[in-house]
Amino acid sequence: MNHEYDFLNELNNKQKSVCISEENFLLTACPGSGKTRTITYRLAYLSKKYKDSRLLNIAITYTNRAADEIENRLMDFEVDTSNIWTGTIHQFCSHFIIRPYAMYHSKLNKGYRIIDEYIKEKYIDEIAKRIGIKGCIRDFYKNPKIMSEYKKYIIIKREIDFENILEYSLELLKDNKFIADNISGLIRSIHVDEYQDTNELQYLILSEIVKTKPSINISFVGDVNQAIYSGLGGVAKNLSEIEKLFPVKFKNFCLDGCYRSTQRVVDYYINYEIESTGLFSTSKIRNEKGVIKHIYNVHKDDLAEKISFIIKGELRKGIPENEICVLAPQWGQIYHMSNKLREILPDCNFDSPNITPIKYDPLNVYFLIAKLLFTKKSEKSFLRRKMALKVIKIITEDYGIYVSDNIDKFDVLKAINSTNYMQGNGIKTLKNAISNVFNTLKIDIANALKTEYDDFFGKIDNRIKKYNLKHDCDLMEKNFQEKQGIVINTIHGVKGEEYTTVIAFDLLEGHLPNWEYIINSQKKLQRKNEANKLLYVLCSRAKENIYLFSEKGRITKKGKPYSPTTELKNIDFDYD
Repeated sequence: MNHEYDFLNELNNKQKSVCISEENFLLTACPGSGKTRTITYRLAYLSKKYKDSRLLNIAITYTNRAADEIENRLMDFEVDTSNIWTGTIHQFCSHFIIRPYAMYHSKLNKGYRIIDEYIKEKYIDEIAKRIGIKGCIRDFYKNPKIMSEYKKYIIIKREIDFENILEYSLELLKDNKFIADNISGLIRSIHVDEYQDTNELQYLILSEIVKTKPSINISFVGDVNQAIYSGLGGVAKNLSEIEKLFPVKFKNFCLDGCYRSTQRVVDYYINYEIESTGLFSTSKIRNEKGVIKHIYNVHKDDLAEKISFIIKGELRKGIPENEICVLAPQWGQIYHMSNKLREILPDCNFDSPNITPIKYDPLNVYFLIAKLLFTKKSEKSFLRRKMALKVIKIITEDYGIYVSDNIDKFDVLKAINSTNYMQGNGIKTLKNAISNVFNTLKIDIANALKTEYDDFFGKIDNRIKKYNLKHDCDLMEKNFQEKQGIVINTIHGVKGEEYTTVIAFDLLEGHLPNWEYIINSQKKLQRKNEANKLLYVLCSRAKENIYLFSEKGRITKKGKPYSPTTELKNIDFDYD
């Protein structure tokens, strides 16, 4: 093989065979078997092999974080990424279907704007009050009358939410065959990461595209044991089900062998498998004993001290901060634990969720300008250029606003980079940067995107007041920095990641799994699988050490004490 492909020698034989094959794969990948690595290397290989072609090699990821990881790895290869596209299915649909073909849909052809969860919840809450229904936002989502009124309301306002992006994309493809023809003509390959979390609409959208050009190489990659989004409609289809949807043959293939964990860790988490894999460790540390504990005699008021004691012990052993994570099933406990650990361990760095003035929203033009403004010192010039181009595309394609061909991404970056910081006021600085960008684009903000502007800064103002947040420029820069340190997150939030030491708490009946799977008669049958999948994902993040807390002292609304998660409590294992 050409020396240009020497980087493939870093893979094992199975990973390498997938990278260079022209077959379509249903690729089962156990934890630590190199799933993301294989996708990334395959994208790099195809980019180099077809470097003179403009056909795109696409990776569809479940999260923005996963897409960013693939992009960062590709940058390390120094490959030309002009024929590679990565992003979530919503970004794919927005970029390839909604933006260029909105004029062919009756609910989009007079203009539209995409609303986020904040605006959606605001509308739903207002509708509930208007029609006299009391309750919490979670209950409102289940109320057919409220949701029916909400759907009518956003149609009148010419707005679409994330669900509409998928729904309208499929309608466009089905009603206008030429759209699928055009899109398929741009694509060489599609790689669907975490396919077990793909919902029916997403399968159908991709199917419509591949049907018009069966030569597109398509692979689904994932692990049915990690299907923790089934509650949101995720479906792990088998080979025959996928082949019924797509007009091509797939090869069932498995990446076996765990390069991440000790054999003891593997032996522990396979207790939670839904489907048996015969998984074994191939790691260099496979024979290490490590520590695996289930701790259920610590009171919740002493929990932060106990976890900080474990963290200090791990750090003394030489384990880096970014090789330690602290997890919980739900966000409710995360913020409190994050604040407590910061107090107890002031000299440690944390990669933990901060409540920041500006909420992550990569489809919002003002968020992108904010990110470009407060990451001016970033060395990733390629990603900044890509983001600046996205600003122009959203304005021209989503909102149909004219921008001269003489203005490009470099002009946008120049406008942002020339914005002077007002150190005491990051929000005022951001408004100045937006004004500079719109002046450069020759757009009057008072007439264009004014509603979006008011909503964006309304959300910022709401978060600043609600959480008493500071917003000087230095803090805004820190909010946008890539965080480093001890990770504090939910189980869902670290899917696909790995750490030497995993510490988890709040492993209690009603929190893992949540009450829906205990109370709801329709979901009761799924509770065992749901709990096992979450515990499987949680424990398979660990390379060597696992500390599991089912703490005492938490009380239900009825005054009853929470008990340890049944599926965890029932495991017969030789804990430390």
